Amino acid sequence: MKFWQSSHVFQHPWSTVTQAFWRKYPNDYQSSVYGTDVIERYVDADGKLHSKRLIISDWNIPSFMKFFFGETRGYAVEYSIVDPVEQTLTLRSQNINAVSMFSMREEICYKSVGETTQLNHQAEFLFSVSRIVDEAAENWLVGTITEAARKGLMAMESISVKVEDEMRPALTAIDDIISTETIRSARKSIDSSITDAEKFIDSSINDAEKFIDSSINDAEKFIDSSITDAEKFIDSSITDAEKFIDSSIEYIDSSVDSLTQESSVKFT
Repeated sequence: MKFWQSSHVFQHPWSTVTQAFWRKYPNDYQSSVYGTDVIERYVDADGKLHSKRLIISDWNIPSFMKFFFGETRGYAVEYSIVDPVEQTLTLRSQNINAVSMFSMREEICYKSVGETTQLNHQAEFLFSVSRIVDEAAENWLVGTITEAARKGLMAMESISVKVEDEMRPALTAIDDIISTETIRSARKSIDSSITDAEKFIDSSINDAEKFIDSSINDAEKFIDSSITDAEKFIDSSITDAEKFIDSSIEYIDSSVDSLTQESSVKFT
């Protein structure tokens, strides 16, 4: 049994790389892959996309192994899960023909890491044809999967760039829409602020005018009241003075009469 693994970091966001993954076959770098067929696909209660695909490819078996395999076309089943929340795409695959002679299992994970995507790829394979060819066959398969992985990275990179090129006009249009909406929103906010300020100023002016009018009315009332009180005081004072004068006159008249009477008695 042989084990193989590799890793790679795509300088593209996870959303771009996952789109490239679904569009990977056929590509200019891996002509040995004839195509894929979706057997089953569904979304579970957690929003994860589950897919089951059949991968058909040419194994390119070396001459010393063709006697054992006969059929050089390989079939594998791939199970994948896309988790949009965790931003991971995990898949595992296994051959479904020639299983009596060899088995090959692969596990691949594409995981979002900031603005990049981390790829982890591992495989294990076991030949059980003959002691004479097993070691050679496994060594051949190590070289084969290494080369296939290299070409697969080139294909993914090429398709990722194509996806971004296709998305750029749409993203630019979205940015323009967002910018326009932002400007409109800013204008609405400014207009609303101006309107609120105008309302506040108008309200303040109205309140000030009401306060001034109220103060003038209060002052007029106070002045009118003061004048009325003064007039009442003056009238009361005049009345008191007149009464005092009248009383004084009466007193003088009474005194004069008394003196006159006394003088008359003496001179009689």
